[in-house]
Amino acid sequence: MVENLNSKFQKANAQVKDNSLNNEDNFKPSTFAPVRESKTAPVQSQLDKVLPMIIGSSYLLVAVEQQESTDPKNVEVQIASVYTLRVISRKAKAFRDLIQIKVKNAKPIIGEEELDKVLLQQAKPIILRFEDIAHYAYMGGEALNASKAERLDVSVQEAMNHE
Repeated sequence: MVENLNSKFQKANAQVKDNSLNNEDNFKPSTFAPVRESKTAPVQSQLDKVLPMIIGSSYLLVAVEQQESTDPKNVEVQIASVYTLRVISRKAKAFRDLIQIKVKNAKPIIGEEELDKVLLQQAKPIILRFEDIAHYAYMGGEALNASKAERLDVSVQEAMNHE
């Protein structure tokens, strides 16, 4: 009986280790755009260099919105996705804060129905990562942009503890 329990425990422990290794492979942190030195805003460019320390690299999706705007020059409709996210990287200075990241020329990767299911706790929370996150400061405002959004297949706990 004891030998049977020990073998079951060892099998379960091996499965947990295998799952954690697989999830490690699933986790890819966000990437950040290179920061250009600016002669007109040298302080801002130094602050942008520490952006990864401030916002971390994994985010919990709270909301997503598709924006459409018309280019006045050629009357072309341009699409952008604006993701409202909670910073879940434990070591980030903005841990638990809400941020928005805009991805131009891309439709949202998450549908409203799926987001509603998450809100109603009928589906697991959605963790996102972004490619080439960049910070822009302009006339009293700021924005975070990225070139691409991707969904990560990890739990919130795994994303929080990864960094």
